[in-house]
Amino acid sequence: MSDAAAIGDGIFQIPVPITNNPLGHTLVYAMESPGGLVLVDAGWDDDNAWDGLTSGLEAIGHSVSDVEGVVLTHFHPDHIGLCGRVREASGAWIAMDQADHSQFADMTAPRSEQWLERERTNMLAAGASEADIAAWHGVGLNAPTGPESAPDRVLVDGESIALTGRELRVVSTPGHTPGHVCFYLPDSDVMFTGDHVLQKTTPHVGNFVYPLEERDALAEFMDSLRRVQSMNVTRGLGAHGIAIDNVSGRALELVEHHEDRLDHLYQAFGDDEITVWQVAERMKWYKPWADISPMGKTMALSEAAAHLRHLVTRNLVAQIPGSSPAVFAKV
Repeated sequence: MSDAAAIGDGIFQIPVPITNNPLGHTLVYAMESPGGLVLVDAGWDDDNAWDGLTSGLEAIGHSVSDVEGVVLTHFHPDHIGLCGRVREASGAWIAMDQADHSQFADMTAPRSEQWLERERTNMLAAGASEADIAAWHGVGLNAPTGPESAPDRVLVDGESIALTGRELRVVSTPGHTPGHVCFYLPDSDVMFTGDHVLQKTTPHVGNFVYPLEERDALAEFMDSLRRVQSMNVTRGLGAHGIAIDNVSGRALELVEHHEDRLDHLYQAFGDDEITVWQVAERMKWYKPWADISPMGKTMALSEAAAHLRHLVTRNLVAQIPGSSPAVFAKV
């Protein structure tokens, strides 16, 4: 039986499984709209997830054919994966912020030998060893979803999505991804926070181009947290975990968490000149660096790069000219 249920304010929550993933599931939300239902996110792309979504819709008295549209918080595969199947079954439109449309295209690009060589060069620029790169290649790098799930509409900050007798407002919150958005129900003071604000975990914020991207993802994320904090929203519904009973308070906690991580990283430099890879080794993680899986290390590396990029923005750390791979030191 599905655990889908009405959770108040005319909102239905549908847990959609993420197969073999410690997150367990993505929480998809459904609300009645003039044309049937609007979903917030769609879930992972496999048969197990599809069964979870369709049985959940049936449990709340609907079917997938009732879906008028899907609004996406961001492009990650546990959020957008089933969009292709939903559109095929119902003719639904799929909407996402413009900045994540290109991210989706990159995610679904074929993993050719040329692609692999580009990624190898990228990781070498971070200071990864050939052994680290080989371990990363060994985990399998197939695209997690296909181009059939591509969005066909663009969301704009402040835009209103029509629901039955009310509206859902788009709130731009870049950081976790360049085009992450939250969705706000003004009449109920409820915000669908996607992966921007979660009750018990800290969303990943990363740069994946080394040594440093031009984009300061961590600055974007903290600015977006402050924006949400200023809205004084009470109830938050994230894509993972339990509901948030004080969105503003939790947003402030996340800002303070990253300020602490920045302070710790700055002190961890000491008087050394270190690569991005070594920055990642010196940061605090949920387990010792040596025990983190190859794929986990790439995620940690991207998070470390985002924190390093922000220290550079603050003129606390700088890249040593002419170094290859690039090394960084305190200013």
